[in-house]
Amino acid sequence: MKALQYSVVVLPKLDNEAEIQRLREKYDPGFYQIRPHIPIILPFTPATIDELQGISDYISVSRRKLHARAISFHECIESGDRLFFVVDQGKGDIMALHHALQGCEVTSLVSEGDYEPRLMLGRIPDPEQRGLALREAQTIGRTLGIVDSVSMLRISPHGELKLVANYPFGIGRVDHFHHLRA
Repeated sequence: MKALQYSVVVLPKLDNEAEIQRLREKYDPGFYQIRPHIPIILPFTPATIDELQGISDYISVSRRKLHARAISFHECIESGDRLFFVVDQGKGDIMALHHALQGCEVTSLVSEGDYEPRLMLGRIPDPEQRGLALREAQTIGRTLGIVDSVSMLRISPHGELKLVANYPFGIGRVDHFHHLRA
């Protein structure tokens, strides 16, 4: 059985979020789990609760030096069973956030070309429905967003996503939604 995993994401505030959510509700069976998000740290499995707490503490300290960033999206693409918006403006800022939160030098383990920041719109298992959703998403036009916090997600062995904590930029507050557990 697959292990419980965690991921660090940003949940940008989008100017046309209502339109995007209507599209997601129509096509994505798991739309209710979480808003559209940009993975910053790809899924990982902590060995212990102490390791997970250490990661949470590191994120909490690191994000205090960060400030809100404006981003935009225009092109929607399909990758596997998911739809993504490609980051047009602000890609460098999201890449810098990714590097800042990795916490260590990982050049021997991860190639720089492996990370591509994209806004995950939804997972649509049915290819025909995914094609319809892609065509609708391409009519949305330019989407503007603000990134002003990072969040930690818990990913169940069955793929269910739960928001664990939110770390607003520049302040000491952490909003916990679920307890950390390894």
